Amino acid sequence: MTAPRILLVEDELSSAEVLALLLADVGYEVTVAPDGRQALLRLEEAAPDLLITGFMMPGMNGALLVKALRDMPRYAALPVLMISGAPESALRAYAVPYQAFLRKPSSLDRFLKVVGDLRAMRGSGRA
Repeated sequence: MTAPRILLVEDELSSAEVLALLLADVGYEVTVAPDGRQALLRLEEAAPDLLITGFMMPGMNGALLVKALRDMPRYAALPVLMISGAPESALRAYAVPYQAFLRKPSSLDRFLKVVGDLRAMRGSGRA
């Protein structure tokens, strides 16, 4: 059985490193991208089961990344966890579908629980 694959998109290097290590430690295969444009370039290599993306990033923000993914048949139903220091209301103007939102800072336990819940949704075909 292959490890679940996560594409982690985070422009804050220290946060990306901590989250990637944490996810790898509990059995996920993680590909990291620093922004939305790089995430799109790494999609095929990452072949993610779940996308975790920051919202506020230079270039292509997380909401625009999700919009681009929803236009791709292969990734139209990919579960998305949006993370941001901004309130969730800041995303409303973009009207993008994502399955979960965590406001930074969030506990690592909470983060792992949400990731696990999204993986369970994907496995049951609900995502």
